[in-house]
Amino acid sequence: MGTNKFIVFKIGDCPMALPLNDVLKVVNYPSETSGGLRDLGLVQLGKHTIRVLDFHRYLTPKTLASIGDRKSFLVITRTPEGELCGIVVDEPPNLIELQSEMIRSLPTSESHSGLLQMVSHAAVLSDEDTTTTIFLLDIKRILNPVI
Repeated sequence: MGTNKFIVFKIGDCPMALPLNDVLKVVNYPSETSGGLRDLGLVQLGKHTIRVLDFHRYLTPKTLASIGDRKSFLVITRTPEGELCGIVVDEPPNLIELQSEMIRSLPTSESHSGLLQMVSHAAVLSDEDTTTTIFLLDIKRILNPVI
């Protein structure tokens, strides 16, 4: 079986990943934006206006401070239609390789919020003392939720 490379990051306490080929860039999330773009869920990076996807409210709504109070990063990717978007993450991501047989498909969720709406697959990593589940974000599922 083959291996696949992923960019892994945390949103709250939840490890998430995107395929390396889907990640264009990782940047510091600008603390200030002009013209109220942040209130609209947008950020200006160079000549590009990028849609910001902040999933913290779905995963840890009561425990995290507002986005303005955190030092954050944006994982820049594209929607299936080619639009740039940035996923807000708490710390710089890491690169890992996962064996294909470690990745399992997850069922489609009929709920309109929560983790299962945002992910399509999961990988379970085990070592001597701990087991970690990494969820693979599905941008298409996020932007076109199951109805």
